[in-house]
Amino acid sequence: MTTANKKLRLDFARRLIEAMAFAGLDDSPTTLARHFNLHSHGMVITMHGARRWLVGDSIPTQSHLNALASLLGVSSAWLLLGQGPMLEEQVQDPQAQASTNGNLAEILGIFQSLKDSERQLIWNLMMMLTRAHRQSA
Repeated sequence: MTTANKKLRLDFARRLIEAMAFAGLDDSPTTLARHFNLHSHGMVITMHGARRWLVGDSIPTQSHLNALASLLGVSSAWLLLGQGPMLEEQVQDPQAQASTNGNLAEILGIFQSLKDSERQLIWNLMMMLTRAHRQSA
């Protein structure tokens, strides 16, 4: 196993943990497996498989990666490789992006200061709004 492969897996694990925190989930294998299995429409992972992703022992298959990114509300390219924006629908205009980055930092700070139950509530609301927006577009 090459050092580059190990780094790729460890970087993926770090981004997965970050995405889980953003989604209001703790970074335990039990939480990840439960959340994935409840919301992935027929795809299933074991707690052991979730642990292997979280510690950087393995990377999910493409189909599992896409489902995982969708569940956590992040870009699959960002989750796997750290490429592009973390969120799928970020503003692309550079001036608007600069303004938005300051707001996002403030929002993320507030979000991270909330209790787990409050973060989950906010996350659920954002996911409902995102789905409604996609359906109306």
